[in-house]
Amino acid sequence: MGDWDIISEEASIVLVGNMNPKIFHPEWLIRKEIVADWDYSQKNNGIVILPDMAQIELPDELKMTVLLEQFSIRSSRASEHLSLQDMIVNIFTLLAETPIAKMGMNYTSIIKIEDIDKWKKFGLNLAPQQQWKEAAQFINDLDEEKQKELGLWELTMNLPRPDDFDGYIRSKIAVFPQAGQNTLSFNINNHIEIRDKSAETMINILEEHWANSLDLAKTLTENIMESQLRDQS
Repeated sequence: MGDWDIISEEASIVLVGNMNPKIFHPEWLIRKEIVADWDYSQKNNGIVILPDMAQIELPDELKMTVLLEQFSIRSSRASEHLSLQDMIVNIFTLLAETPIAKMGMNYTSIIKIEDIDKWKKFGLNLAPQQQWKEAAQFINDLDEEKQKELGLWELTMNLPRPDDFDGYIRSKIAVFPQAGQNTLSFNINNHIEIRDKSAETMINILEEHWANSLDLAKTLTENIMESQLRDQS
């Protein structure tokens, strides 16, 4: 990729519906053969089980969070991204009566642009500054160093769906200083409304579209990055 690199990535699947967090105990997951047996008794094991919340750090860097109205599972290990689908299919085949109203298939990458000038031009291309200088005329009266604070911080684009599902695809680019200089987060949220609110329908959609959703998100990320940096080389 030359001018830019993905320094970390995460995939997640989020379901909105009526959940029972108390069910999601490690012993239940093991007993139902959803996950292999593992020693979860160690101190600081990342497991919290409450009546209205369950949070479990599973092997292979999988993280599950269950609230009364939301279930999510995520992984920062690329080799496990496809397996998130299997985990959800196995769980909600057992919990087939669970109403599921919405599903989000998400991919986030943390990106570093090596050259600071290209980093600045990337933001200028996506969010030209002239309109903002005209709207906030005080900016022109500031000294040069102060004016440099003007710039892209976060941008969300709504994309039309390429299918007949109810929902949207939203792409968000944001500055991400937590990862160091010249970095940004690029998140693709593929959101689908489950018309009949059934777990079975959700499973069918997920099995057919999860891999494609990941491919779409990665392609979109690469195309935006390459198109904005191509003319700067």
